[in-house]
Amino acid sequence: MTDTSGSLANLSMPFTTTTKTAYADGWFNITAAGNTGSNVPYFRFFSGSTRIADVYRYNNNGQLWLRVTSPTGAFVYTKLTAGSVSMNAWHRVAMRVRTYGSQSTIQVWLDNSLKYSSTAVNMNATTLSKVQLGAEHSRQKGDEYIDDVIIKRLSY
Repeated sequence: MTDTSGSLANLSMPFTTTTKTAYADGWFNITAAGNTGSNVPYFRFFSGSTRIADVYRYNNNGQLWLRVTSPTGAFVYTKLTAGSVSMNAWHRVAMRVRTYGSQSTIQVWLDNSLKYSSTAVNMNATTLSKVQLGAEHSRQKGDEYIDDVIIKRLSY
């Protein structure tokens, strides 16, 4: 991570090769949105080098979105909030992912309120390799502070 405004930074936590379920929880304060049409990510879960699920704040309108990579490689988007996630304020975001092919589970919370829960998410992953916080590429130049992060590999 970095404290230089506008810089590209991320942090990831690798999992053992047999990880099927993981939980990520943290506090985020987005102080500057990035490029129009892009997003500022909260959590991104990977299976190998493929991003399989992530939750982010969309820069155009501030809404919270979930993106899942389907077995075909196409993205499936789900809007989680009708209104905007406010900037310059701390928000708690948590996400649980359990990989199980077409019956995978994803849950997302914003400020302790469950925004999404499904046990029938269709993805091609059967294991998790890591969770990432922060930007993957330069279009995600939003400035954010991150604190009190908890990452757990779960045994089920």
